[in-house]
Amino acid sequence: MRRAGRRLGNYRLPACTLYVTIEPCAMCVGAIVQARIRRLVVGALDPKAGACGSALAVLNHPKLNHRVEFESGVLQAECAEIMRDFFRERRKTTCPGP
Repeated sequence: MRRAGRRLGNYRLPACTLYVTIEPCAMCVGAIVQARIRRLVVGALDPKAGACGSALAVLNHPKLNHRVEFESGVLQAECAEIMRDFFRERRKTTCPGP
């Protein structure tokens, strides 16, 4: 989002669509709302920390002054596998076995 803002010359990105592998957390959703992203496309939902309705409902909360078009489940199985592989590799490097 920062790179897009620099390229467009504005931190607000009202004509942009953001594609993500996993549902953003509350902090990331806050950044999306502040950047005025028009559309968010999510692959896999995150029932533990997702803030687009899975664990929390921060995105498009009625108290916020910006609405984001939201679509989820795009390439869901592939995105979930990417996340599993990432964390499997991460555990190998941070928690080496005997």
